[in-house]
Amino acid sequence: MHKRAVSRRPPALVPTFESLPHTALAKARFDGWCGQNDRYLLDENGQLNAYEAGTKVAAVAVSPGNRWQCRSDGRQLINIIGPHVFMVDIASGDSQWIASTDGAIAFSPDFESVASSGPLEIKPQAPQLRVIPVRDKRTGDKTERPEWIKWSENGSKIAVVYPTSVEILDRNGVNIASMAKSGIGWVKNGWFEEDQRALTLFIETEQPPGSILKCSVAGKRCLARPRIESISIGGRGTVATVIPLGKPPVREDDSILISAKYAAEIRKANSSLLVRQVFSTTTGRWSFRIAVSPSGKWSILTWDDENQPGCVSGEGSASVYKCTQGILVDLTKVSK
Repeated sequence: MHKRAVSRRPPALVPTFESLPHTALAKARFDGWCGQNDRYLLDENGQLNAYEAGTKVAAVAVSPGNRWQCRSDGRQLINIIGPHVFMVDIASGDSQWIASTDGAIAFSPDFESVASSGPLEIKPQAPQLRVIPVRDKRTGDKTERPEWIKWSENGSKIAVVYPTSVEILDRNGVNIASMAKSGIGWVKNGWFEEDQRALTLFIETEQPPGSILKCSVAGKRCLARPRIESISIGGRGTVATVIPLGKPPVREDDSILISAKYAAEIRKANSSLLVRQVFSTTTGRWSFRIAVSPSGKWSILTWDDENQPGCVSGEGSASVYKCTQGILVDLTKVSK
């Protein structure tokens, strides 16, 4: 009796970033996505500019390096310089000093509410704001101050990170869940899932790579995943990561450890792979960072290239801009 041969389709090839439609970024440092409409900000030689789909739309009257937060429509941003809080109209450049504070602070996506861990002095020219006080937390014989605050995209929840815990509040500041965390490192960024049931935090330390904490609101616990160089979560739960490959390099001094290879990946919320590319640092490329847009339709991948003419690495050097490379990648063909 003969067995019928079973035909098998070859596995689908996963596209690389460079095989998808993409454009090179200007010699600039990616500063972040601005709002929910895929606007992004680039630091170009000390000037912050707003872009959409590769086209510059405005020069932003904000100095790079200061903390900022965009309104959900991407038309205004909050600029924080020391204790002073300014509201800036991106198109016109108009800036209003609206508040002063000495604590952690975060505005709701519509800029109608503000969560603050310290006394907040609202200026007369400020728009009407609903203030949500965020309290210090007593842990044993110690008092911990909030280190980082962020609202969910729909404004229904607030994440508050303390040195050794994470708390989730509702939009009125009422505690929903409290979870323990390691006191090592600091929060670089964080994202709520669309159903608001989980929060993912990216933790950095003095020595990369960092790690992620995925905190379940219902389960009231956080699970850690180490060795993440960069992570970003966009629309529909799209997750972009850069991960070092192979065994960690052997430490010989306190310099930054660089792996021989890094894998940049983008996956759907169900973990199916959309894009993947492996980069070797022997080419002079390193410090890979990835950021997927709020809609999940775009991704920005950046790195430093020590072989670029005039490149001098190190913070504070004007030549650092000459090191920066990057591409804006159109994901529409793979994100359907």
